[in-house]
Amino acid sequence: MSNQPPLSGFEALFAPQAACLPADTMRQFPRLSRDMLTSHAKWFGLSGECLVDSILLRFGIYTSQLPEMLPADRIVYHPEGDLRMQIKTCCRARNGFFHFNITKGYHRSPRGVKSYATDDFDVVALVALSENAVKFTANRQPSTRIALSEIDALRADPCASLDGAIEDLDRSASSTSMPSLASTLMAGGSYDQ
Repeated sequence: MSNQPPLSGFEALFAPQAACLPADTMRQFPRLSRDMLTSHAKWFGLSGECLVDSILLRFGIYTSQLPEMLPADRIVYHPEGDLRMQIKTCCRARNGFFHFNITKGYHRSPRGVKSYATDDFDVVALVALSENAVKFTANRQPSTRIALSEIDALRADPCASLDGAIEDLDRSASSTSMPSLASTLMAGGSYDQ
């Protein structure tokens, strides 16, 4: 068998990853410093996305991950029609609430922080990561929150808020003469706002 010499630069791909958080540090979640939470925000964001996928899959609702450069994070194949979903994760509560900014971008990025366009997504999944709870909403306010008092209900019926968000979308669609999710599915199409 011939021996393939390594190509320059490929050694780094197979080297142990120093960027991983030590397991003992991660076991302190959510009691991590603000700097630690901020510097590893992508890790926690991915954790939130996986929690959403897990909850939906448990109820027979499949999702597809979208590329990071798109405004929505997932396509959700709901029985009433396909949805574009944005997922926002908050690691821990502050003053009795999990706070979420429904904006895109990063403060330190060249493009900065911007509002989403009305057709960027249909539903937002708000992840209270330290509580393993998700609230789905069609609310597009730039700032929203989950009260700690809501957590037990979100855990008891994880899809109730998704049903409510879809009802809100249907009401919004009917008030603007747009097709509802149910009528779009009956026609054999997919739902696009």
